[in-house]
Amino acid sequence: MRNNTQTLMHDLLFKETFADPHNRRQLEFFLEQILGYKTGYLHDKLDVSYESPIKKNKLKDKSIRGDIVIKFDDAVVNLEAFTNFNGSSIDKSIYYIMKIHTSKLKIGQDYHEIGKTIQINFVENAHLGLKEKLVYDFHIACDEMPEVKLLKDSFCVKIVQIDKARELGYTNNILDKWFKFIAANGSSEREIIAKGDVLLMELNEWINKYVADDETQEELNKWDIEIATNKGIEQGKKEEKMEIAKNLLNTNLSDEDIAKATGLSIEEIMQLKEGK
Repeated sequence: MRNNTQTLMHDLLFKETFADPHNRRQLEFFLEQILGYKTGYLHDKLDVSYESPIKKNKLKDKSIRGDIVIKFDDAVVNLEAFTNFNGSSIDKSIYYIMKIHTSKLKIGQDYHEIGKTIQINFVENAHLGLKEKLVYDFHIACDEMPEVKLLKDSFCVKIVQIDKARELGYTNNILDKWFKFIAANGSSEREIIAKGDVLLMELNEWINKYVADDETQEELNKWDIEIATNKGIEQGKKEEKMEIAKNLLNTNLSDEDIAKATGLSIEEIMQLKEGK
């Protein structure tokens, strides 16, 4: 069984690692690779905003910034990690990125001056019907002509299927190697992947020291308990919605109306109908 406090897909450890100033060169290089910039382009350019709930000792405080917001040039990048990328996660992700994008507009400013806004979601168990590709870019597109995209150069949501990286064998691709490092199930596995890569070896050393601290380990465990509790509450709400939807299926309401009434997706309504 995977020890979540030892994998970078542990939500809090992911954020603490990539937001920490000691790992700024690693973050610069990683963003250069995933966004297609030349190596060294982002050096000393990043303005990183992140409020550590551990350092503030406020794990449950909703006012604490829960993600990593990075600014450089005219771009804003938001980083998130999800071990289960479901409908709720998607809603949260889209809400954040739209909020960030629109908040950049100042009074009297033209819309084309807003610049780029990019959401990068590192996910496991993505319930999006995606294939085996590791990285997908989402834009505002036309249903009939998906090749036509709005705001293509200024708005993008990237989905990185980290669980698919675990299925990769040996690779010389630098970006794939970083994905495998994030996907690794523990320190020993990360050490093997990082071997020969100075930035990754330094990053793994930092992670090992960080999680070895008793106080940090305690806070990470508290975070796990909080997440598990919230998931349990959400699961209870979901089961209640499913039960209501089952009852509504016996009425003359359309699938669309049932979806609106319960907050479930059309796909979930269809699955309930098939299971009746």
